Amino acid sequence: MEGLAKSRIDLRVIYDGVGPVFWNGGPDHFGLQDRAEVLHQGQPQADGAVSFTFPLDVKAGSGGLPVFEGPFAHGPPRKRFLYLAWRNREGAFAQRLILPLESIGWDLVGQAAESGRPLVCRLMDKEPRATKTGANIGGTRHVTWDVATPAL
Repeated sequence: MEGLAKSRIDLRVIYDGVGPVFWNGGPDHFGLQDRAEVLHQGQPQADGAVSFTFPLDVKAGSGGLPVFEGPFAHGPPRKRFLYLAWRNREGAFAQRLILPLESIGWDLVGQAAESGRPLVCRLMDKEPRATKTGANIGGTRHVTWDVATPAL
């Protein structure tokens, strides 16, 4: 944590999925949600996945644990998370997925800061589910974060 009391790092979420079961929106109705509930579109990848790269500030919180700050960091300091969200054309959310940030420790923050490479997670979501009443099942999706490999 020494020298990392306040840093800015990039994160990259790669969504490899098919979207919600019940959804009538299009590509402009899916994205990384900021605190103003605006959806930021990602970059389509050759393999069909969508990539979202964005900065977050990180500082030492109570107990010395990292606390992430910025327009995409939701929730209380010790339980920050990201939202991937889908809206229907009428504006209501069809589904939101929560990606926790609490598994990112100072070791990963330091590696990202020193290398200049983002922390990356890949969310595989090929079998979306819905309730019998027709509600999409969102909720928390635990992901593994790692430092991006260098580009060749």
